[in-house]
Formats: sequence, C-alpha cells, structure tokens
Amino acid sequence: MPVPSPDTMQGAAPTPPNRRLPTVAFSLALVAVGLIGGFGAVKLADDPHTAKPELLVGTVTWSNDETRSIAFEEDGALRGPSDGDTIYSVIAESWQDAGGTLHHDGTYPTCLVGEENKPVSVDRHRVELEVLHRDTGAKAQHIAVHVHCLD
Repeated sequence: MPVPSPDTMQGAAPTPPNRRLPTVAFSLALVAVGLIGGFGAVKLADDPHTAKPELLVGTVTWSNDETRSIAFEEDGALRGPSDGDTIYSVIAESWQDAGGTLHHDGTYPTCLVGEENKPVSVDRHRVELEVLHRDTGAKAQHIAVHVHCLD
C-alpha cells in the first residue's frame, strides 16, 4: 500500500480562520432573524381581546352571598373622599381558604359569607383576588374569577 506524500496531506488542513469568520457571522445572522421572526409571530398571534386576570390583594368591606357581590378596597390604592366602593361580581366556581385548600364545589367563599340566615356581611376580611375588568362604555365592570381568603 502506497504511503501518501506530504503534498497530498496539505489539502486536509483545517479551514483558515479568515474563511471561518463569514460562516460564523452568517450563522449568527440566521439565528437572529429566526428569533426576531419568532417573537414577531408570537406578538401578531396575541389576541388583544383575550382577558388577562390581574392579581389584587386587599380587604372586602361588604359582601352579599345572594347576589355574589363584594365591595373591595385594594391595598395601596388611592381613593378620593367622594369615590364610591369598587364592587366586584364574584363568579369564581373555585376558591381557596386561608389554609390553602382549594374548593371546587361552586360554594361562596366562607370568608365572604354573612352570619346564619343573613346574606350580607360587613366583616372586614383580607383576600387575594384574580380579577378581570370589562369596559362597557359607561361604567367599568369588575369580575372576581378566583378568591383566596387570607384570614
């Protein structure tokens, strides 16, 4: 078997650094274009009509379990003296008690229930709410989709 000469071995030398630079730059440009295109596609696919819940912590100052409505004061929210209560409709089918147990039975959260045979409660209870705000054109509608009793 003939042995290859050193002249034939020269063709197997690694690519010189000055030729690798354009290849690496081209690869990085393709990755950047892919990332920008991907983020752009996700942004275009984002539906502006999709409801995104907001997490609020505060105090329920009034609750009516018959109408499933509460008056809620958000922690740190500045209110003027003539501002009325912010009323939320509680549509939550599941809720979480202060111990962390989830209830999926459609009952009204125990921290919002009034005394026996009285639907209204004015006990001040700390809660964490996941809420949606719906602009009806005249007055905003506030909807609590999840209640977490904190006390």
